[in-house]
Order: sequence, then structure tokens, then C-alpha cells
Amino acid sequence: MNARPRRAALAACALLAACALPPYTPSDVHPGDGRDQVLRVMGPPTGVHTMPDGHERLEYNHMPAGKHTFMIDLDAAGRVRSWEQVLDERHFATIQPGMAPEQVRSLLGPPTLTSAYARPRPGYLWMYRWETIERCVVFEVAFDRATGRVDETAYPPDPGCPDEWM
Repeated sequence: MNARPRRAALAACALLAACALPPYTPSDVHPGDGRDQVLRVMGPPTGVHTMPDGHERLEYNHMPAGKHTFMIDLDAAGRVRSWEQVLDERHFATIQPGMAPEQVRSLLGPPTLTSAYARPRPGYLWMYRWETIERCVVFEVAFDRATGRVDETAYPPDPGCPDEWM
């Protein structure tokens, strides 16, 4: 096989593979759609959460490089109630001191970055990159190591950004 047909065949394979990927957003998911329809459109979720009122939440995140996490809420009958992108200030404001890591995960999905610290008292951080007009800011959730609960939240500079962007 010479180079030209081989390149065409590779391009066709790449195009077909791209078509097979799940969509980036749940824009083709509508209220009333069943769970099976969601899975056909979106593929398998990256997480499944049972929320405090008992409904199921399907998580679709694009971590660690992405800046969006979509949550699709299903009602008791397994039908779509709603979906939303949760990495934004409105959703960050729901994270309160005393929350457990599982609660944070069910509201925001997995963090982009994690780290530990020793002072002023031992703890660990979850950092979320998100779409914002401010360059190089993350949403940070600090957990107290002794209690395993949220201690505080902040919006520090993104440690992955070049110095000239800060």
C-alpha cells in the first residue's frame, strides 16, 4: 500500500473513532429521557451518586485536563429530571465547612489536582479548574486531616499556570 491510500485509510479510521466518542455535553439529553437513553447518548458515567433525597445523579467529568463536569439528575423512575455543568461559582458556594469528601464529590465531581499540607494543621486540598474570565484561578477545598471534613474554601492562583499569566 503506498503512502496516499494509507493516509486516507488512517484519516477515515480517525474520523470513525471520533464519531464513536460520547458527546462533550449532554445537549442531546432531555427531561423525561430514560437512564438507558442517557447511557446511549453519553456513554458510561464517570461516577454515580445517590443524593440525600434518594435520587440518582450521573457524573460526566473531563478530568484531569477539563474544566467542566456535567451532572445528570434522574428521578425515582430513572428519567432525566435535569442536567447542569457544576464547575462554577454558584455550585462552589454550596460547599460548606463540615462537609464530607463524598458530599463534595457528589456536588462537583472529582478534583483536577490534589495535594497535602502540614501547616497550620495537617490537611489536604482538592483543586478544581473551571471556565472563568479570570485567568489561572482554581476553586480550592481544604479538608482537615483530623476530621476528614471541609475546613474552608478559596480561589487561589492555579499552580499549573505560567508565572506571566498571574
